[in-house]
Amino acid sequence: MKLSGVVLVLQNLQELRQGLRITQDQSYLERPLATRTRGHRANFEESVLLAVEVSHRLKFCGRDGFILKVHCALDESEQSIAHDLDMAEEAVGRGIRTALKYVSGKWPKRENYRDYRARNRY
Repeated sequence: MKLSGVVLVLQNLQELRQGLRITQDQSYLERPLATRTRGHRANFEESVLLAVEVSHRLKFCGRDGFILKVHCALDESEQSIAHDLDMAEEAVGRGIRTALKYVSGKWPKRENYRDYRARNRY
């Protein structure tokens, strides 16, 4: 999943969990969030599964995953999050970028988030 796709999913997490379709431009996604399917799946199932997959990946990121979710889903600023969590604004921004890059891309990852974070200083 591309970075922009993860952000789009997080911005519309509630709607996707309810099985609703996203009406925004999705042309940059690798696959549509909700498509017509043949076989054993309902139309809303792809949306729900995608929301669950992104939420599952975020759990591996710990606090940085939570911060990313709050930043995208609740549209909180980095400054506001830093103030609420008593952290430096730079640390919040770095955590958001690192978690976003870890969550996107090919899965399963070969390394855990802690090792990935130590290796990749964004």
